[in-house]
Amino acid sequence: MKTRFEIDPNLPEEWAEFHIHKMTERLQRVVQDLGTTTQLWGYIDNIIKPLELNEVYLIESLQSKVYAKTAKQTYQVKKKLYELEEFLPRNFVKISRSEFVNLDYLDHLEVAANATVILKLTNGQEPLWQGAVSKI
Repeated sequence: MKTRFEIDPNLPEEWAEFHIHKMTERLQRVVQDLGTTTQLWGYIDNIIKPLELNEVYLIESLQSKVYAKTAKQTYQVKKKLYELEEFLPRNFVKISRSEFVNLDYLDHLEVAANATVILKLTNGQEPLWQGAVSKI
């Protein structure tokens, strides 16, 4: 596929146009990624901070509140999990009813003696989820 970019700092709004034979799954993912939000608003007391999603390793719901965790801080998010699920990029995976994990931070999986799988993140964190492994 040929691509061409025209960079014009005077454009009032960015836009893209595609000329294709047919819509493929790969192109659908590209279009979805282009429309994906890359930041979230995090709250701590009276401070509101934009959070880049690539810095968030875990989003969880605790006691009816939603939190986004980064390496430096935990922020409250004023959205429900189902609202976040609609725009989170593909690297965020729902691991339970109350948690999303950023797979970019996944270091490895550990299989315990009782056949549960434990997520180990690159920052040493272990989300509370432990899923069972079924025997093949």
